[in-house]
Amino acid sequence: MTAFMRKRPVAAHFILSTLLAGLVVAFAIVRMVLVPESGLALTNLFNTVYGGPGFMNLVTILGAAFADWDLFTIIIFASAPTIIAVFLAWRGINGGLKPLLARLKPVGPDGEVGRSLKLYAALLVIYFLGLFIYDWVAGPGVNAYDRLSGFGVPAFLGAILAIFLDEGGTLEELGWRGFAWPALLATMKSPVMAALVLGVLHWAWHLPREVLTIMGGASLSTFFISQFLFLILTIAMAIVAGFCVNVTGGSVIPAIMVHGGTNVWSKAMGEYVSPSFGLLDIRTMLLILAAILILIFARKTLGLKKG
Repeated sequence: MTAFMRKRPVAAHFILSTLLAGLVVAFAIVRMVLVPESGLALTNLFNTVYGGPGFMNLVTILGAAFADWDLFTIIIFASAPTIIAVFLAWRGINGGLKPLLARLKPVGPDGEVGRSLKLYAALLVIYFLGLFIYDWVAGPGVNAYDRLSGFGVPAFLGAILAIFLDEGGTLEELGWRGFAWPALLATMKSPVMAALVLGVLHWAWHLPREVLTIMGGASLSTFFISQFLFLILTIAMAIVAGFCVNVTGGSVIPAIMVHGGTNVWSKAMGEYVSPSFGLLDIRTMLLILAAILILIFARKTLGLKKG
């Protein structure tokens, strides 16, 4: 097993991460069968969160989880890629634990401060531009920024906090862009192909949670359409986040910002505009546009400095 993990670190990471996520979903299903009222935990969470001033994030999930322990499964599921990455690195896979944790610094092991600062500034500008677009599309008479004040601070500060309190970006990215991304870059000739592979793996890892969606009565046509669109989203995100990580020399912080920030767009503001463009939401369209621009201007290297 150890030999396989050393030879195929990305495959090992994906298999174990998906297994852990699948076990969490299986546990939730067993709980719903044995204790039917536990199935209401997630519904109650959504109703409570979106019935108030906030939106779904680590603060609201943890606050609810301490009242209903079934909700800790959300945290474990989202953390699976990082939990497995830390475990594999602890076992000496892919360079070990120290190089993995070093990627949590704002400037990565191969990064330059000036280049990284420019990228962070650009990410914040694009993030707030996205918030503005959501509010603009929502139309007059709708303040789409309201939910960003749910942290008890002005919407501007709430928006910045929200980037790093999104459970998806903060809990997943040390696994995807901290562990799997550099391993793919080391074994694949093309960074673009590495991004495509990671985008597909990121999408496929989410599939265990869709068991609950199907159990909830979703039609197969709706399921397949939504999964196709989600696959496009994860591939576009892999290109954008991979480029940003490369520009900072390996830091996962910009990946957290891309993942978490775009999640904030849809979670905090999506309810006001999600029907406006049919199948494609604004988040997906903006990520696709960003990915296309990166492919045009950064081309095959995706910002990776030549050795």
